[in-house]
Amino acid sequence: MHASEIAPYVGFAQRKGSVLYGAERITERGARPLVVLMDSAAPEKFKSKLAANCKNTPCAEVEQLPLATHRENVKAIAVTDPSLAAAIIDLMR
Repeated sequence: MHASEIAPYVGFAQRKGSVLYGAERITERGARPLVVLMDSAAPEKFKSKLAANCKNTPCAEVEQLPLATHRENVKAIAVTDPSLAAAIIDLMR
């Protein structure tokens, strides 16, 4: 999936305050990620570890994830809003 496909949904989630940034924040206790997006340029070890920690959450690799978030050096985000997460999951199919 390319960043341009999900950028509108990520933008809405950011404005709503429904985005978790970084693997630590996504996997911490109490966090409720509904969909996890990882940058395809991230190291394989990072991606596999994050996917293993989020085994009950849909995960997807996104080409150029920092373009969708308008933040440099973003390797992973999670969307916590149910409707926006559902829209992203539909795009993943």
